[in-house]
Amino acid sequence: MKIVKVLNTSVVLAKRDDEKEIIVMGKGIGFKNKPGHTINEAEVEKIYVPENKSTSNDLVEIMKETPKEYLILTDEIVSYAKIRLSKHLNEHLYISLTDHLFMATKRFKENLTIQNRLLWEVKKFYPEEFSVGLHALDLIEKQIGIQLPEEEAANIAFHLVNAQQNEDNSNHILLMTNTVKDILNIIKFHYKVDIPTDTINFSRFLTHLQFFVERLLDNKMLSTDDNDLIDQINRKYPQEVKCVEKIQKYIRTNFDYMISNDEKMYLIIHINRVVSRTNEKPIGG
Repeated sequence: MKIVKVLNTSVVLAKRDDEKEIIVMGKGIGFKNKPGHTINEAEVEKIYVPENKSTSNDLVEIMKETPKEYLILTDEIVSYAKIRLSKHLNEHLYISLTDHLFMATKRFKENLTIQNRLLWEVKKFYPEEFSVGLHALDLIEKQIGIQLPEEEAANIAFHLVNAQQNEDNSNHILLMTNTVKDILNIIKFHYKVDIPTDTINFSRFLTHLQFFVERLLDNKMLSTDDNDLIDQINRKYPQEVKCVEKIQKYIRTNFDYMISNDEKMYLIIHINRVVSRTNEKPIGG
């Protein structure tokens, strides 16, 4: 391995014998070495092999100002996430997450707190990714010595969610998450109650909402001609009908779309179930 560029005292860009560019980390590995020098393998702590030139270039820029511990930390988090989630993660995650972790700890040291307004939504919508985020907080505390707040677990989770998508779909995820959040808020303010979030009915309702919004964004709304059943539902649940009318108004304003009668019917039934059973036994209780 020969050095191509010294990024900092502990990180260098190098080339293997097959001309593949690699990121090499080791204590003091870049202190006295220069481009063209052969790396002493005894000094190597970690080698990262980017899949393509673009990723390599981005990592080079990131590592000029980032301690190697953060890339090593990211590598551990991503390795754990791949096992826990059993999903392919875009390689750009190594860059975005390394940069995020470094900046998050830097802000923490400077007492600069940026609130994650999607903390609750990420916890509920992406529980597996959030659990990886919590694991990441433990690793950060052990390896960096900083105990970051729970909101950072949600931030890390969102990086993982985005890494499962291509660039065209990342905005889709955020739009879906915010839309579900807005609908829940409409229901909350209509009934003037705090809906228990640890119940089986809420879990079912949340799943229904996620698929409902997915159908909305994909223009694949449910629709049948069973008007008799819809009329019965409307007569039985007048308060829920008013709530769904508010949801319809929100969707028409933001998406220029009219909800089908079938979709309204299912919303009415789910809303009634989740609002009326506030004393239901919590999940796992």
